[in-house]
Formats: sequence, C-alpha cells, structure tokens
Amino acid sequence: MKINTNVAAMNALRNMNNTSDAASRQIEKLSSGYRLNRSADDAAGMGIANSLRSTGKGLAQAQRNASQAGSLLQIADGATQTVSSVLDRMKELATESATANVTDTDRQKINAEFTSLKSEINRIVGSTVYQGSKLLDGSFGVQDAGTGTANGQLAISNISVNGAAVNKTYTIAKVDATHISLSDGALTQTLVSAATGKQNFNFDKLGVSFTFNGDPTAAIGAAGAGGLDAATIITSNTTASSFRVGDGAVSDSDNLVAVSLGDLTTASTGLNLATATVDTSANATTALASIATAVGKVNTVIGSIGAAANRLDYAQQNVSSLYQNIAAAESTIRDADMAQEYTQYSKLQILQQAGTAMLAQANSSSQSVLTLLRG
Repeated sequence: MKINTNVAAMNALRNMNNTSDAASRQIEKLSSGYRLNRSADDAAGMGIANSLRSTGKGLAQAQRNASQAGSLLQIADGATQTVSSVLDRMKELATESATANVTDTDRQKINAEFTSLKSEINRIVGSTVYQGSKLLDGSFGVQDAGTGTANGQLAISNISVNGAAVNKTYTIAKVDATHISLSDGALTQTLVSAATGKQNFNFDKLGVSFTFNGDPTAAIGAAGAGGLDAATIITSNTTASSFRVGDGAVSDSDNLVAVSLGDLTTASTGLNLATATVDTSANATTALASIATAVGKVNTVIGSIGAAANRLDYAQQNVSSLYQNIAAAESTIRDADMAQEYTQYSKLQILQQAGTAMLAQANSSSQSVLTLLRG
C-alpha cells in the first residue's frame, strides 16, 4: 500500500479533465449553434463550409443585383414608352402638315409644337437617370478599351467613362507646366495639374475621369522628349450593359444578362430627328419617313428592355433557388444538430459527476493505511 503516489486518483483526475474539456466544447457548440467553431473541430469540413459560405455571399449579392437591375429597366421602360407617345403625336402633326387642306400659316403653328416635342424628347432622355447614370442617351454601358502609358510605366488608371460617347477616342495633352487637357476632337476641357504626385482628374464635360500616377505634365511631353506625345482613352463601340446575376464561379457569359438601351436623343446617332421639320408639306413628308424609322428604333429598345426584364426575373428566381440550396449545404456541414449535441452534453455531465465520485473514492482509499499505523 502506497501513499505518495495515488495512481487511482491520478487516473480519475485525468479522465475528469478530459470529460471537462469535452463538455466545454459541447457548451460552445450548444451556445453558438455551430458544430464547427474552429478548424480543429473538422479541418476539411471547415474549408468546405467556408467555400460554400463565400459562394452564398456572392449569390445573395447577385440576387440583389438582379432586383436592382429590374428597377433600372423599369425606369428606362417608362421613359421609352413616353418617348414613343411623343413620337405618335409628332407623326400626327407631320401627317396634318403634309396635307393640302392646311395653310402655310397653319404649318408654322404645327411646326412650333413639332419642334417643342423634339426638345421634350431630349429632356426626357436627359432626365432618365439611375444612380447618376443617364440610361437612354447612348452613354449607359460604354466601357473604356485602353489605357495610357508614359516612359514605359502605366501612367493612367481608374478610368471611368460613365457619360462618355460610344466608340470615341479621347486625347490627353499637355497645355503647359500646370495644365492638361482632354479632347474628343470637337470639345476640349482643360484642368489644373499639380506639379508632382498621384492625381485624379474629372473631365465632367466629356464624361471621362481617370487617375494619373505621377506628374502628368512631365509624363506627357513632346514626341521624342521622353514623355508621351498623346495619351489616349478609347471607349468601346457598344452600349450593351451587363448585369451580373451570378457569383462568378464560371465564365462571365453564364453570369451576365446584357441589354442595349441605345440612344434615344434626336441626334443623328439616335432617332435622327434633329433637323426634321413640318413647316412645309415636303418637309412634313420627309419627317414622316424619319419618324417611322425613329419609331422602329424605339420599339427595338422597348423589345430589348422587355426581354431583359423577363430574363432578369428568371435569373432572380434561379439565383434565389441556388442561394437556398447552397445555404442548406453549408448548414449540413457547419450547423449543430442541437438534439444530438445536447444528448452528448448530458452524457458528459453524468461522466463528470461519476468522475468526481470516483476521485473521492480513490482519495479515501489511502485512509486504510491509518489502520496499520494505529495497530
């Protein structure tokens, strides 16, 4: 019989500590609702669950994207329908002016309303805006197709062409030591440039902004002077806008819904009605042909908007289903089965009580040595 080393008590204490640690982990699971609270709980499962959670986050945002894109298209659709109604009235006026039973004086009055309606179309197009972006003037969806370099280093970055013209080349030039300009060939805007350091430029009149990483007035110089004679920004030749309705796990064509809103201004790039008049019978006849073409273009845009809206509805339903299933898959791995975990916790509670009782018994077993000492 030994009293210095109580192996039975040490064994009971070891088991009690193990049970206590396990109970602590069960309490963590029951209080958090998660089966996995740390990588040690299930390293492989944690990795899979985190991947599913990341996918779910992307799908949730894609679902919001589809909803917001639907709202954008509703705005564009309302304005397009109004433009269509204006064209109907313009066709009435042109038809009225093209007949012989009205006088030239009457035609002047008809032409005054006709001209006013052309201005109204441009006003409607100019005021149809979503989050600061005009939707129907041909600038929505325009992307930059190039960047500028200076002295072999990337000099121009963060290019934004929101509001810029489609298929256009913008030239950046040095004016003097403290100014640079941007020109599309017809319009030029000049801004002040600091002497050194990274700078942001917003050529708001042209709808172009960018960051120059360094001193632009030094980088943009005369040809052969070590600088760039003419840095350029080129916009794309399409106005198709793409709405992301996927999380990007596969190719972009499977994650995007594209729609072309086009240009509904009266300019030659749009409805081509800027020069149309009904002040004479001949002009009214010519205007009727132009209006017919314009009506066809508006109807094409209406069809594109409607088709895209339907696609977005289906895409939103699909993304919602994907998100639900991804969340369910993650839950299977990450979430705790509360009934199972509480059953385990109850077992550990009983083991803790039993361990405490056995430790007490093991400690008391050495008391029998006193019987020998009293003898």
